[in-house]
Amino acid sequence: MELARCGIVGFGLYLPEPYRDFNELARLTGASPEVVRDKFGLEGLHYPGPDDHTSVMSIRAAEKCLENTGVDPLTIDLIIYYGETWGDYPVYSIGPAVQHAIGATNAWCYNIECRCGSAIPAMEQAKKYIQTEEGVKTVMVVGAYRNTDFVDYQNRGISFFYDLGSGGAAAIIQKDWPEREVLGCAEITDGSFHDALIVPGGGTRTPFTSANADDQALHHWFLADPDGFRDRLGKVTFVNLVKTLERALAKSGNTLADIDYYIPMHLNTRGHATICEMVGVPLEKAYYLSKYGHVGQLDPLLGMALAESEGKIKKGDLVGLSIMGISYTWCGAAVRW
Repeated sequence: MELARCGIVGFGLYLPEPYRDFNELARLTGASPEVVRDKFGLEGLHYPGPDDHTSVMSIRAAEKCLENTGVDPLTIDLIIYYGETWGDYPVYSIGPAVQHAIGATNAWCYNIECRCGSAIPAMEQAKKYIQTEEGVKTVMVVGAYRNTDFVDYQNRGISFFYDLGSGGAAAIIQKDWPEREVLGCAEITDGSFHDALIVPGGGTRTPFTSANADDQALHHWFLADPDGFRDRLGKVTFVNLVKTLERALAKSGNTLADIDYYIPMHLNTRGHATICEMVGVPLEKAYYLSKYGHVGQLDPLLGMALAESEGKIKKGDLVGLSIMGISYTWCGAAVRW
């Protein structure tokens, strides 16, 4: 049986109004403006305002997606929330909040959690539902991210998180849509990193009490072994990003050499250049999220939407996507424009 093709109808983005440029980030981190801009690869990033809760940013992105695509919310069969679990409340499902707000009353919802890698598995699951469930023809994937809340800009041990931005992003994936076809996705997990990078407080291991609630170390990202972590992660990160992209491409009979345009997650300038070189794509054929930073799970959708709006992708292009999420999972995808 031939499986249905699935394409992305369009995107919707929400970026909070507050913005820190590289000069302000330099003041926060104690680095020079030149280091922030030229080494960290940051021109600036959006951060949440007082009303930019995770559910609110998700809803704004979903609304924009419907506006951009013209899709009737009543025709949506499934909503997959792929964004960050940190949100409005400690225990909360954001997918149903989106469903209710946009009036997608015929859709059921679930959340997928793969940390920053979640968008690509969400795209993959949307495709599989459409291909295998008769009643599923239109799927919205939607998410938001504001883990900037956990960044201690004075902690040089987690300087690789200085680039965290905030926002929301949504896409509609539809059966037999002829454009932006989701060709394949692939993932790799190495669970040995499962507790290498955490926010220590607020869980069952270290619950907040009246005695420790003011301990700021419990509220921010914590890396137990910075040097060892970087050494171990560095040996596998780029290799696994390439492997997952190769595997995703292979599902449609393509290879790295067939990529026309590449959208990796935001990395520092050296990391961006390294992954582009390993994939075999010149820098001018890769989107660099330097104006936005790493917006967690949103990077693939954000990059696709921006690259298309800026005319960097043309019809027929084969687009590669790469991202990873802490704990650690690496993800790759191939989309035919």
